[in-house]
Amino acid sequence: MARPGSRPASPPKGFLCPLTPVSDAGRPDSPASSRPNSRASSAHKDFHRPFTPASNKSRPRNTGDSGFRSRSVSPSKRLSQNAAFTKEQKLSKRRSWLPGISRPTSQVGEVQLPKAWLIAPSSSDKTPYDVSALANSEKVPELWNESGDVIIYLHPKDVYRGPSFRVESSVFAASRKLTAMARGKLNYALPMTNTLEDQMRQITLQLPEQRSRPGSPAPMDGSSQGSRTMSDTFDERPSQDVNLYLPLALHADLASAHTSLDVDDIEQLVAVRNVFAFLSGQSLVATPNTPAICGIFLKIADFLQRYGFSNLDGSTLGEEVTTNFREFVTNFKLADIRTSRTKTMEAIILGERMRSWDLYNEGFVHGVGKYDEIIKLKSPMYHMITDTTTKRLERATLDLTSRLKTVRTRLETFEFPSLFSGIANSTTSTESKMIRFKAWKASFLAMRRHVMTVYKEKYGAWPPSAKSKKNEFEESGLNRLLLREVYQDFSDLYNALVNRNSITTRSVDLALSSETTSDDEDVTAPALRRVMDEYDRSQPPIQPPIPFDTPLLPSLVGTRRGFEILDPKKQKKENVRRLANDEINQALMQSYNRDRINSTPFLQAFMHFERQTARGKTIEEIQDLRNGQWLFMYAVIQSLPLVVVDAPDVRWTKGVEYFLCEVPKGTPPWTQESHSRGWYAIAGGAGVVSLPSDVIDHGVEGIYRRSHCWRVAEKWSGINDITPVQSHEMNDDQSMLSPPNLSPDDGISASRSSSPHRNSHRQSMHLGLEALPLPAGVAPSGAKPVRASYDPLKSFEAILGESDALNAKAR
Repeated sequence: MARPGSRPASPPKGFLCPLTPVSDAGRPDSPASSRPNSRASSAHKDFHRPFTPASNKSRPRNTGDSGFRSRSVSPSKRLSQNAAFTKEQKLSKRRSWLPGISRPTSQVGEVQLPKAWLIAPSSSDKTPYDVSALANSEKVPELWNESGDVIIYLHPKDVYRGPSFRVESSVFAASRKLTAMARGKLNYALPMTNTLEDQMRQITLQLPEQRSRPGSPAPMDGSSQGSRTMSDTFDERPSQDVNLYLPLALHADLASAHTSLDVDDIEQLVAVRNVFAFLSGQSLVATPNTPAICGIFLKIADFLQRYGFSNLDGSTLGEEVTTNFREFVTNFKLADIRTSRTKTMEAIILGERMRSWDLYNEGFVHGVGKYDEIIKLKSPMYHMITDTTTKRLERATLDLTSRLKTVRTRLETFEFPSLFSGIANSTTSTESKMIRFKAWKASFLAMRRHVMTVYKEKYGAWPPSAKSKKNEFEESGLNRLLLREVYQDFSDLYNALVNRNSITTRSVDLALSSETTSDDEDVTAPALRRVMDEYDRSQPPIQPPIPFDTPLLPSLVGTRRGFEILDPKKQKKENVRRLANDEINQALMQSYNRDRINSTPFLQAFMHFERQTARGKTIEEIQDLRNGQWLFMYAVIQSLPLVVVDAPDVRWTKGVEYFLCEVPKGTPPWTQESHSRGWYAIAGGAGVVSLPSDVIDHGVEGIYRRSHCWRVAEKWSGINDITPVQSHEMNDDQSMLSPPNLSPDDGISASRSSSPHRNSHRQSMHLGLEALPLPAGVAPSGAKPVRASYDPLKSFEAILGESDALNAKAR
């Protein structure tokens, strides 16, 4: 037994000894070098913490940065200790999935340390990880950065143990609490609390290159203001090491010389190690109690939220967290949740806890598609999802059910009764006296029979059955993959038949009125648009009209020489003559957009069908056939966008049969309501309105604008803004397709008006609206919004007098 006041013998290597002498670097000396050294002890000062109360004044103290006793180390030994931290390893310290940190298994007291292993995205093998460095308060090699300016201790300040990590202060710059703990509460808000004398001393005594620690990374260009503020706080401090103590609620008494750590204590140490490994871009460690990456990140998220990691507006946990987590999601494919209900719930939970919109959006969209299967699983993990998200999942599922009901009613039998129940069924309207609606309907029904035959031959039945040998569907009925194939077929047909020189005159806000005319050629397109408009408004939600909504019609121009110079009577006489087969083929070929024809089986079958039905017909009858086929194509292609257009920013969609069209509407559960509103300029005017972004981006019109007909219309028109309006509402000098011209003098910020990149990507996401990056209360004219004033004492004559005066001044 050692004498009182004497130094106890060093324990065997691998056992925890809180009072073991440590070197300048903070790591306990080996037993071989623990012999008393009179030269070393005489050269050292007092210890940071007294060994015993009685020897507090007599023992020398160490003035090293770590505050621990040290002894003289030979240059060869010091060189060997630093050999692991070469320049190459410093440069490659981020994203090192398999660092060389495996050491022989050690024990703490008499308790066997739990097994731990590294998790890697590209390997299923469990690479062992030795946790003895954490248990013994030694330096963790992969988290000891010699250029770091913060030394982290996993114990209270009054406990004599060594440091575990050395990192850059920028990794936790987004944490207000850790920043205050490292710098002190008085120095927390350094840029605002510095006295004038301190600021002048920094200006006069420090060169610009000395105000930041050498080797610290520069802030990212895309970092948030909140993160930059914390980073600037560290950069403006003098270049010195900072000790950060993280007192953990361990079961063991660290002040005791003979203490042991149980399994729960080791789990907690590993969890904290994973936090700083995640912030530093290093690999994570799993244990038997936390074997999955989801559980690891849940512990990381709890730590980050406990210590207040956040950017300025609270939308993320800081740029360092957001960037590193995005890389983990990509490398570990955490967003690939197509085949697992459990991973779907994990994606939603991790997205909420880590404030990752990308992962949250992916999990939500897939979760709505497989909502019924998730509920049947009855997993307790579902209750970990916030109430806000669960309510949104329920509402989105009801909306998806309503959409699918409408689609199935129309496409299971390809029946559209509302299409010919209005003007096309009237015998007294003006159009019925000049348009052969019965011929259109006959062609429509023939096209329906043709499509049903083609799809029954392709899939074995319609709707397809999962047991058929002609398809590989796992579910029977109209699933997502099937409807996307149907949508692609009719999109190819639309490209081949559409008239790209005739933009619609219809509007989603106004029903198309009847127009009287005596010219058959002029009345066909308005009548066709009126039939389509009645179909779009037949049931909610109202379907917005596609930009180019009329077909190319076969004609004798180019088929017969000199036809265009004949007088109208002779042309009408030629139009009622039956055509030969070669003339029919030539007329039909001229009515296709040949540059947009895809050689698909569906399109080839349609061309063959069209020639068969046009045999022995006149050119007017062939035109009636085309109009009827166009109406069928329009009815199908307008029914599908609400279910086949996937939600924005969803990555993993290949092979998914459930629908991915419902987005998480509203703000994320961790942000404020004000973040979901945007400013939009009214087309043709100077007004600005503030609307919820979901109404514009994810409303019915926003979904249709992401569909095929709108996308190709943008390419054909050569601009990114297509806003169909009534022709009588347009100015003569303003193009129907062009957005209103807004110059810098109109109050728009110069960065937006003068940037060709932004101007080339402007897009009205709502009919008559254009998204603007304007602050609240600022109108495009540069003036503040004028509030309408009401004077109850003003007479009607006075109001009229003011109006006349304004009109006269304008003239």
